[in-house]
Amino acid sequence: MKILITELYTLPTDVKERFENAGFPVDYTDGSSVIDPTQYDVIYGQHPFKTYPYSAFTNLKFLQLSSAGIDHLPVESWLKDKVLISNAKGVYSAPIAEMIVMSILMGLKQIPQFMSSQRNHEWKKENTRELGFLKVLFLGTGNIASEAALRLAPFGPLLIGLNSDGRAIPHFSVTGKLSELQAYLPSADIIVNTLPLSQDTTHLMDEKFFNGLKEKTIFVNIGRGKSVDEAALIKALDTDQLSFVYLDVFEEEPLKKESPLWAHPKVLITPHNSGYGQLMFERNYSLLLNNIQHYLSHEALENQL
Repeated sequence: MKILITELYTLPTDVKERFENAGFPVDYTDGSSVIDPTQYDVIYGQHPFKTYPYSAFTNLKFLQLSSAGIDHLPVESWLKDKVLISNAKGVYSAPIAEMIVMSILMGLKQIPQFMSSQRNHEWKKENTRELGFLKVLFLGTGNIASEAALRLAPFGPLLIGLNSDGRAIPHFSVTGKLSELQAYLPSADIIVNTLPLSQDTTHLMDEKFFNGLKEKTIFVNIGRGKSVDEAALIKALDTDQLSFVYLDVFEEEPLKKESPLWAHPKVLITPHNSGYGQLMFERNYSLLLNNIQHYLSHEALENQL
């Protein structure tokens, strides 16, 4: 067995020493240069496939992704060729959930306005809101949404989660079908998108969506950028329907410098960074190491697709 490790920035700084001590034969690359793609049974990360076609890795048996999302990868082709694939579901859920809570509180407590007043040396009061009894609508009820709902629950809001069939999910007060989204919009105070990208979710948040919101809605997108029609979002920002928007993902990344989102007073932007935290590195390493051991023992992988 030969292992190729890419995306070292997602792993602990001493990962090379750890693998050496474990006795695994490992090569490391940033993905832009691989001497002989045919020699690797196991690959961590997706960077090599940006430079080399998947067909170049003729001996690939197991691929450990460092991302939870798979919409940008030819997963069906890999599975058809009997390649074992595991994603990083759960690795980033906790820090993203914390960012969701933070952004909601920022919007309710008018933190951007207070920061602006502070920069301008202005003693200016604002009307702030409490989270208790407000309705928080989650689009998607996966790991990230569940972790966020768990953290929001002590504040006392009504937590509503929409998924494909309306099945009950722990930590949510109410669940419903995503197909009935429009019926939930007029009463939601806060909307959090955690959906993966698919044909059904591309531009799901369009002009019709934003027109269906109540006034002063807070909108958070940590799902996929292409789920939001940014032109429709920008239009809605200039109405009273949106009071605050947190965006970690965008239709095109990096976000263009000329985008009006950068300077909009109602918008907080992070550069697809919400999943980062000091514990992320150990979670990625543990998942990789455990799955290598599962692979060698011919056992089912964690997060196997």
